[in-house]
Amino acid sequence: MLVKLIEIKRDVGGVSFLNEIYVNSTHIISVSETHATRESVIKESKELGLMDNITFSDVVVSEGNRTRALTVVGSPTDIHNKIRKRQILKG
Repeated sequence: MLVKLIEIKRDVGGVSFLNEIYVNSTHIISVSETHATRESVIKESKELGLMDNITFSDVVVSEGNRTRALTVVGSPTDIHNKIRKRQILKG
């Protein structure tokens, strides 16, 4: 099942922006609260137009023979709830 996450990306100039990404939930290895300092999180939140009390998580995804770490919007609990949520297809 694909899970929609909002990733925080940085371009070459160091400018942050939000990117919608869909991740296969079976490829997620771990989810943890980001280790960025509180000051940098508040600064980045304001740059992106997010609320001050927003939390970010690091999501590690398996891509075959390598892994990739993503920084996404939301707490580890929020991400876990998205992964566990089952969607019923209407047809």
